[in-house]
Formats: sequence, C-alpha cells, structure tokens
Amino acid sequence: MPGQPSIPDFPSIVTAAEMRGLEEEAIAAGISEESLMDDAGAGMARFVRRIFPKLATAVVFAGKGHNAGDAFVLAGHLLDAGWRVNVRLAWPREELRPLAAAKLEAIQSRVKFQPLDSSDIPSGRLLLLDGILGIGAGGELRGPAADAVRAVNALRAKSGAHTLAIDLPSGLGSSTPVLADVTMTLGWPKEELFADEAAACTGRLIHVPLAKLSAPGDTADRDRLVTAPSLRTALPERPLFSKHKGESGRVGIVAGSLGLTGAARLTSTAASLMGGGLVTLFCPHSIYPILAAACPPEVMVRPVSSCLEVRDFQLDAIGIGPGMGSAPLPYLTELLFHDPRPVIIDADALNALASGPWLANGTAAFAGPRLLTPHPGELARLIKAWKPDWGTAPRREQAKAFTDAFPVTLLAKSARSLVVEKGLPAAWNSTGHPLMARGGMGDVLTGFLTTFAAQGMPLHQAAALGSWVLGRGAELYHRATGFTEPGTASEVMAFAAGHAMAELRL
Repeated sequence: MPGQPSIPDFPSIVTAAEMRGLEEEAIAAGISEESLMDDAGAGMARFVRRIFPKLATAVVFAGKGHNAGDAFVLAGHLLDAGWRVNVRLAWPREELRPLAAAKLEAIQSRVKFQPLDSSDIPSGRLLLLDGILGIGAGGELRGPAADAVRAVNALRAKSGAHTLAIDLPSGLGSSTPVLADVTMTLGWPKEELFADEAAACTGRLIHVPLAKLSAPGDTADRDRLVTAPSLRTALPERPLFSKHKGESGRVGIVAGSLGLTGAARLTSTAASLMGGGLVTLFCPHSIYPILAAACPPEVMVRPVSSCLEVRDFQLDAIGIGPGMGSAPLPYLTELLFHDPRPVIIDADALNALASGPWLANGTAAFAGPRLLTPHPGELARLIKAWKPDWGTAPRREQAKAFTDAFPVTLLAKSARSLVVEKGLPAAWNSTGHPLMARGGMGDVLTGFLTTFAAQGMPLHQAAALGSWVLGRGAELYHRATGFTEPGTASEVMAFAAGHAMAELRL
C-alpha cells in the first residue's frame, strides 16, 4: 500500500474585513489597485472559459465600485474571446468610481448598453455577471442596489441563464440576495460564503487566487476551502506496476435490507468504480439472491447472519449503513465500536448510533478511525441524542463541538458539505449542483469514501476528496446534459469516478 499522503494545504477562509486589510497591505507595498483588478478579471476569465467553453452573451449588472470594475475587466477578456457583452448600470455612469469608470471606458465601444430593467432577452446562451456590490456592502438592500438584484434574478428566472457572482453574491445576508449558480471568490475565500443560509444563493464556489496578495496570518485554525489544485497535490500515487489487486484496497460494505437493496448495490458499485481492488458486499441472507444477481461482477456478495462475521474478513476499510433499515444485522454496534479498522458510518448505522445511550453519556469510544457522514436530518438526530439544547446552533458549531467531544471525523453533508476533525482545519466543499438532491447520492459517496480509506488515505482527506469528486461529477454530468436534467445517482457516480477523477489526475 502507498504511504499516507499529508493533509492538503487548502486555501484559508478570511472575513471581509481581513480581505480588505490584505488589499491595503498590498497597496502599501506598492501594488496598485488596478493591477489587482486586472489580475482578478484575467483569473475569472480563465475559469469562465473552462466552465462555459461555448461562445455566449454576458450581461453585466454593474454597481459603481471595484466589484463593477472587476466585472468590466472580465467582460473585456470575454469580448476578446468572441463573446458578446451587454452592460446594465445600476447607478448613473457619472457615479462610477474612477477605476471602475476607466475599465468601462476601455470596453464601451464593444458593448451594448441597456436599461437596468430592460425586457430584452438576448438570444442564445446567456451568462449574467453580478458586479453590483462587493465585500464592503452589508445590511438590507435599498434603492438602485435592490433594483439591480431584482433585475438579475428576474432575468435569470425568465431566460434560464446562469448567474456568476463576483466575490460574493450581491445582497448576501439580506432578505433579497442575488441567486448565483457560481460564485468566484477573489484572493481568499470569504467567511460570509459559509453561513448556513448562504449555500442557497452562492452556487458552486471557485477560488480565484491573486498572487500579489499575502496569505492571512495565523492560518493553523482557520477553516479552509476544498479546491482542485490542493486535492491534486495530495492524491495517493498509483504505482505503474502493482503486485496484486489488494494493493488498491480491500473494501468491505455492510448494507441492504428487504426493500432497500438499491442502496447496497450503489455503495458497492461506487467502491468498485472508484478503484477498490477487492470489494465485498456483506448483506443479510434474505436479500443475497437479489444482490448476487444485481451487483456488477466485480463485487463479491457475501450473505452474513451478523456483523460479527465481517470482523473475520481481511479488509482495509469498512463502509456500513446504507439501506440497512430499522432492523439492522445483529451486533452492529460491536462492529461500529470495536473493529480497529477505518469505518465509514452512514445512514441507518448513524441512526443506530443516535438511538443508543453512548452519545448522551459520553461513552462513544472507538477502537479505530471513524468517519461519520450525516445529512442534515441525521446530524440533527446525533446532536439531539448528545446535547438536545444544541439543536439550533449553526452547523459549523455543532460539528466542531461534536468532534471535540468524540474522536471521529465528521462529514456534515448538505448543499455546502463540511469536514471537521479535532486538531485539523475544518474544510468546506466547493462543488455540487442543486439537482443532486436525489436518492442514492449519499450511498455513492459512502462507496467512494470507503475506497479512499482502504487505500490508506486519512479520513479527513478522504472526506474532502469524496465530497469534491461527487459534487464535481454532478457538475460535469449536468454540463454534458445541458444543465437541466436531474440525473440519477448512478449517472452522477459514473461522471464522478470517471471524468472528475480524471480532472484531478491531469
């Protein structure tokens, strides 16, 4: 087995105030505001051309500050690439700040100006650029800013266009924010993007680094953003020649019950697709004939009478819980607590953990590494079983307190998934698609995570990689199908294990 890679150095998350301080520090060192703006626009353009490779029309909704200037620089690069650009100003042109005005002047002969509330919907593919407000804005919107946000959202709803927010969706934290499909956060990711309510309007997060800005200080305890460049440096090496399939990990999956065989099939198939060398699915005798016939031939299906039998198999990691139902195999908690190997605990295994006395009385001790993967409902049950009065706390605080109390890694799944482990930076996933809210996605993720753990990856890193890959797989699937098809878990699984992992391996 390859040696365990180190935890990736994900980008640190800063507050808006800290970001302004880093910009001021750069300017004091002789770096001009225009230089930073030019770098931001060029960096965003590289990502836009990657995400939207076909020529389209960009509609720029511009405020009057530097956020508008960033949008105008991005628009200039898109014009150079053959795009068409329309500009809608929220304030009169004479109110633009000097640098934003200069950037608009540089492109004005090549763009079409439209009123903010224009009913004209350009033909063809559209990308709406939110350059209305930057990190200096706050509170409820009013006046031209509120009008501009309503105009962006109305055009998105009428045209089916995608909206790209620059740095932060305008109005984030207010009652009427821009609804963005993608947010490109400049320099360093902003803390405001990770509030529990923010995921509904930020969409996919893309970090656009600015090399001229210093790193924030005291980064050891800062939350991080999971990004492809950092994951890429931490992938385990795959030797050109392996002696045997066991070197790719011996994966055990304990899953399934009558009526819930699909979850077991998805989880074990995902483990195999992600590269598990030997994948064994352990299931009750009652559903063995169904799964033996339904699972891919690469998956070995073993009927068992209790979880104790699983302990006798040579396995490098175990995933347990999908589709087990309310009456799981006997001795489930024996496997959860006393097996020394890495165990990924999901679905009905999480519910079994929450229904017992171990969390309430603080006796939940584990013989080996454990990764818990609750969705919001399962996390609520875990927290209620442990500390009922914590039920209304922000998700980040709940996860941090839980992992401080119990020796586990926690992957809190949601529209913005979060990985927390005591002694390591919390890591927020940056990928995903709203249409992932479908049955089976969590089962696929458990299969991925168990394979990564079986290949020797630390659980914090496995959780970060797994959530990123599944979310990126969904993005790639929806881009291939026109962004509107829901996509089953099986379809997204294939894109994740194939195309998303291939992106990281390039």
